[in-house]
Amino acid sequence: MVGITSSTGLGSGLDITGIVDQIVSAETSPGLNRINRKETRIQARLSAIGTFKGALSGFQSALSGVKGKLDFNAYRATSSNDTVATVTTAKGAAGGNYVLDVTQLSAAHALTTDPPLANAGFTSENDIVGTGTLTFKFGTTVYDSATDSYTSFTQNPDKGTQTVTITDGSLTGIRDAINDANMGVSASIIYDGTNYRLAINSTHGAASSMEISVSDDDGNDTDAAGLSLLTFNATANHMNQTAAGQDAQVTLNGIAISNPTNTLANAVSGLSFDLKSIGSTTVSVQADIAPAQSAISGFVRGYNDLIETMNDMTSYDPKTGRAGPLQGEISLLTVRSQLSQILSAPIEGRADSPYRILADIGIRLESSDGTMSIDQTRLEEALRDNPEAVAELFGAQGTTTDAQIEYDSSTAATLVGSYDINVTQIASQGTIVGSAAANLTITAGSNDTLTTLIDGVAGSVSLTPGTYTADTLAVELQTQINGLGAYADAGIGVTVSQSGGVLTLTSNRYGSVSAVDITGGNGRTGLFGGSPVVTAGQDVAGSIGSATATGSGQYLTGDGGATGLKLKVIGGSTGARGSVTLSRGFAERIDAMLTGLIGTDGTIEDISKGIDKQLDRLADDRDRLIRRRGSLRARLQKQFIALDGLVGQLRATSNNLASQLASIPKIR
Repeated sequence: MVGITSSTGLGSGLDITGIVDQIVSAETSPGLNRINRKETRIQARLSAIGTFKGALSGFQSALSGVKGKLDFNAYRATSSNDTVATVTTAKGAAGGNYVLDVTQLSAAHALTTDPPLANAGFTSENDIVGTGTLTFKFGTTVYDSATDSYTSFTQNPDKGTQTVTITDGSLTGIRDAINDANMGVSASIIYDGTNYRLAINSTHGAASSMEISVSDDDGNDTDAAGLSLLTFNATANHMNQTAAGQDAQVTLNGIAISNPTNTLANAVSGLSFDLKSIGSTTVSVQADIAPAQSAISGFVRGYNDLIETMNDMTSYDPKTGRAGPLQGEISLLTVRSQLSQILSAPIEGRADSPYRILADIGIRLESSDGTMSIDQTRLEEALRDNPEAVAELFGAQGTTTDAQIEYDSSTAATLVGSYDINVTQIASQGTIVGSAAANLTITAGSNDTLTTLIDGVAGSVSLTPGTYTADTLAVELQTQINGLGAYADAGIGVTVSQSGGVLTLTSNRYGSVSAVDITGGNGRTGLFGGSPVVTAGQDVAGSIGSATATGSGQYLTGDGGATGLKLKVIGGSTGARGSVTLSRGFAERIDAMLTGLIGTDGTIEDISKGIDKQLDRLADDRDRLIRRRGSLRARLQKQFIALDGLVGQLRATSNNLASQLASIPKIR
């Protein structure tokens, strides 16, 4: 034993340590053995609970594939000529056939420095060009490369003006400054065998062509010296245009389409055409049931894995008397009962659906062991005939009767059923409308600045001096506001329009967060008059079912039985707007049940905590028994040592008496 050395009684010659160990063992070992056996059983139960929880989590993961709607509406697109275009599908795709003719690919506007110009024949990447400021505008350029004639430029209102300050005037420094600006323009240095050229490219599309103006530190902004070498506008064009910005030009089933990039994403809902080269191809789009089949097979496989795990853990072999680690565990019995109740009841809220139970699509429960089986032929027929109805068997689905109201989402608290929709207020956007026609001449330092407050975020813009039409002034103002970093970073934007020369600014957002105001700047009165009208945006308002809903922007969120039901009211009129029907399929209901079991505060966690407490109590019992064993050993050791001393004394007395008796003379 640790801390005990074997000793033999000096007085008695007995193995005191051995005797004490045997007595202590006889007294305490049965209790320790009982604790150890019980701990082993409880540890096995805790491990089994962990395995059970893992099986529940695995089944819950399998539910994700059938809860969503996308896999049940999957389509596969094939192109007869992948060298012309490839096609991918997404949500919203539908079957069909398309003939695509590509007559022109999109291209990015490309400029380079022009070596024939004086001071433009650079022999090193570190050659100095000049310092100052580059101003980039983006739009449509009319330019004749053959005659080097720059005719006109129309700014794109969706692309803001960008400025780049050049402090390192070398080719390398200018390249790096342009690239660091992250404005959709890339710069590089190209060596043509004789000279180093600065190349500047914009993004694809005719409306992304660049106009470059220069504020040159040498004092002359248009000559061919210093930073002015990079000027490319109607006043001076010292750069060489190597490629014009152009849109892709295609016909799709005979309809002409122009697109700024070589990805045609909005021509057909759910289809994206990736244009590769000029030519023709035929595209076929067909329903693809493979993703849905795979998701449903994963659901069945996850369920069967869970049932097999539960069967193994609750099994009992009467021949051997061996029981599973969770035989009789109430939580497993509860799970099995809840799953049976969910899977045997038809889905609610879809009385008119052709599929209301799993057996309708070929999935049935085996009575022998409780697992599921799939009739693949019947499942394929259901997926081809009505994939929407199959989807409703599994996930939460909402259907509205009004085309301008969309179902967005629901929560576990939302009750299944049909709810009437009533809209009392349509969402609106914040606006400011001028009280007089705008001054169309912008003069630097006089009427070129505005202080804006858009959706609660302040900004300050400077308009480019010049004489405008009402339309071009609206474009300039929209471009400058939307180009501010504070607005772009926050996803804030405006649309600027004019009517009779009167400007209107409209926030791109809806609801009470949508607000537009011009709070200052030297151009406020000249552009918007002395008393512009500011109108704040309003949230949508109304009810879902019998309860008033909460409006936020264009979204209504229900209360009462419709708690958590979220709808998007795109437009339309006020008043009764039809209804929304919510159903909750098998996967959605099972998922809610499993979350209650294996969540942070779920039943399984409570069971695990209870088992941990049992183990803690056993550990305390073991500690008490060990302390008792130590006390018993110490007491017995002390008693045997005392006995040994007494035996020693008696032996010494005996020896002394024997000695004395031996010294008495014998009587003859």
